[in-house]
Amino acid sequence: MAEDYLTYCSKLVDELCNGIDNGDLQRDEIPDKYRWEHMEALFQLSHTMNGGQEMYEKIYDMVISSAERRLKKKAINGKKINVLFQSYSAAQWPAADVYNAILNDQRINVGVIVSPMVDRDEESRLNTYSQVKKWFIDRQYKIIEGLKEDNNSYIQWQDLQDVPDVLYITSSWYDSLPQGQRFTDLPLKCLVAYIPYGLYLANGVEGSYAKYAVYDKELFSLMWRVYCDCAKNLEGYQKYQYIKGKNVRFSGYSKMDYFYTPKEWSEEEINTLWKIPKGKKSSGVKRVIIAPHFSVGNTGHVLFSTFQKNCWFLLFLAEKYKDSVSFILKPHPNLRFASVAYGLFKSYREYDDYLQNWNDLPNCRVVQDAGYLDIFATSDAMIMDSGSFLGEYLYTQKPLLYLTRPEQAFLPIGDKVVNAYYRTPGEDYMGIESFLNDVVLRGNDPMKHAREEVFKEEYDYLSMNKIKASEYICKELFELMRV
Repeated sequence: MAEDYLTYCSKLVDELCNGIDNGDLQRDEIPDKYRWEHMEALFQLSHTMNGGQEMYEKIYDMVISSAERRLKKKAINGKKINVLFQSYSAAQWPAADVYNAILNDQRINVGVIVSPMVDRDEESRLNTYSQVKKWFIDRQYKIIEGLKEDNNSYIQWQDLQDVPDVLYITSSWYDSLPQGQRFTDLPLKCLVAYIPYGLYLANGVEGSYAKYAVYDKELFSLMWRVYCDCAKNLEGYQKYQYIKGKNVRFSGYSKMDYFYTPKEWSEEEINTLWKIPKGKKSSGVKRVIIAPHFSVGNTGHVLFSTFQKNCWFLLFLAEKYKDSVSFILKPHPNLRFASVAYGLFKSYREYDDYLQNWNDLPNCRVVQDAGYLDIFATSDAMIMDSGSFLGEYLYTQKPLLYLTRPEQAFLPIGDKVVNAYYRTPGEDYMGIESFLNDVVLRGNDPMKHAREEVFKEEYDYLSMNKIKASEYICKELFELMRV
């Protein structure tokens, strides 16, 4: 830790310890001057103290108990509970069913704060924010705008009429947000929970990414709840997390609740989602998603993307099969920023022109920072090289071609999943086209059983828990509010 940060952490920890001595943290409502950044500082410094882990856990328990008592008391007194969700990406939004269930509860005020990403250049930040805000507004979410676009300034928690009693965050990358919108700026009386936006399958090349950026990242030992996608990852938290998974619950992945309610699709609905070649019915063409990861460079914690090797070939393939296959290009939300930063494209305009080349084809559509579950459900196959989609696409039980590069690394659960899919190097153009012809167009799918087995063993949380993930999450909140 840098000396200035270390000094600041020491100051916060001193304030926290003084608060304990004064009885402030034992109250039913902890004073607002103590914020979650105090606990973040304690997390950091406790690693250097004798008995630091035990001390951290004891104070964590004290803080969580106080915040729970406060919320219960508020519910008993008939006061409305303020619940906020936070999101900076529509594509990553995992909590639709949780939000809707809470929205229908008369005891709760609910909303979504749409936050900008400050670790982007201005053009990219504004472009992404406007897309995400529009997506939430179009779907009639009650939103709080995190960016004042008229003067390009950010709101802060203190600007709200009431701070949330419960905040559900949907990304662990909170340092991408404006300082005043990070959960660490909230008072300790607020309960903060994490609903993940993706499935954890990836690891770093050096093998330590999962431990330090997933299971033992400081955020996860600060949460009231961490909701977990599968039993294998619960074991990872129990093994590596600082507080050994005591706040982690195997709920399943709430975004995937969508696939547990089968839906029939009309011709009109499919034509709204997919660009079907003129003169064709949707049943007469196959529908394929192409989903490139953003890690196009050669440096970074995770290196998965092969887009730098095949971006033009994939466009060529889309044009070649314009009469028999409809394609959706679904780039990772960070690909626009990363591909320009890496130099794959010289400018955002050049990248946007590339996307326009796809949109100009009679059988292709680009979907950027938006929801994608309808697209998954109506697709026939996917070609991709990212992480979370590997597990998410299992819920469709459809074939997937994984484009490989040597630097890709996975957790054990990730290895199990990727081994149940078709694979070929990202620069193997013949292998990519062979998948399109043999598996997609001809319907030869010998790995179907392997996918079904992995899903049943690892990801069918409804069969395991007898409850959907969103219901599990809501149940915990409603039980806490029970009078």
